[in-house]
Amino acid sequence: MIPEKLLYKYIEEICQEKGIELEVLSYGWIRKLTKNGKSGFIIGNKFGLNDEVSFLIARDKYATFEILKNNNIPVIEHKMIFSPTKRSQYYDESFIKEAERLAERHDGKIIIKANDSCEGKEVIYCQNIKEVRDTIKEMFDNDKETLSAQPFVNIDYEYRCVYLDGNIEYVYKKRKPYVTGDGQSTILKLIDKKYKDVPVTLNRELNLLDVPKQGEEVTISWKHNLYSGAEPIIIDETDPYYDQVIDIALRAAKAINVRFATVDVAQTHNREVRIMEINSSVSMVKFSTFVPNGDKIAKEIYGKAIDKLLE
Repeated sequence: MIPEKLLYKYIEEICQEKGIELEVLSYGWIRKLTKNGKSGFIIGNKFGLNDEVSFLIARDKYATFEILKNNNIPVIEHKMIFSPTKRSQYYDESFIKEAERLAERHDGKIIIKANDSCEGKEVIYCQNIKEVRDTIKEMFDNDKETLSAQPFVNIDYEYRCVYLDGNIEYVYKKRKPYVTGDGQSTILKLIDKKYKDVPVTLNRELNLLDVPKQGEEVTISWKHNLYSGAEPIIIDETDPYYDQVIDIALRAAKAINVRFATVDVAQTHNREVRIMEINSSVSMVKFSTFVPNGDKIAKEIYGKAIDKLLE
């Protein structure tokens, strides 16, 4: 089922179970929920709980970074880059120079992303200064107003924490896409078999003609997005990073005054824990299709958010 339709199905079922009147307005763009004389609105996966300021901060990668840094919360470094045409009043060549210096400090390897990117889209891994310059130019040519540059960090797992009004309602971690060797097939054939029709962003260092040994696991992508082939892993308090992740996610969400959001936390290869980003649009639909009882977990969290919306 199309992700949006599955979310709308969850909302419809929640409303039926809770005795909430549901109206679909503006050609399906807006859902109006009413109970006991109180109304609230949902647009896509944006619930009407966050105020405009916290929503805009979470939407802006660099703004999120600055506020978290200002609050001494460990976060992956970001550098802002303004478009010379769309944001000419702020543009200065020094912003691009800062991104290039960042690349130089990290062997040319940095990430350039649209400052308002989501779901892993418009996120480019650059491996040298020329690619940094070319990517910045291309993204500005495609009408992006602001970009963020950050060092490429070797991340083992990405933890996703679902935050609602001071509590972490759920947390799981994501593993990057990988294939398991059978001793006969090339990496290319293994990818085609496991990820057919999935838009996996492949590691450029891969030799697709290599034949992994029987049982050998080969990571094929640097991204942790479920829509791009990553896999969710259910965890509990026994996870070695659980307490750290919960603590840092709570601090980050409170720092930007968001009420309902997901907080993405990186566990790096050198065992550091840092905030990656905060998303004020809460998406649990893809997750719900991966794990046992995923629909029940998603509906329970969305149901709590709807209760808050109609308080």
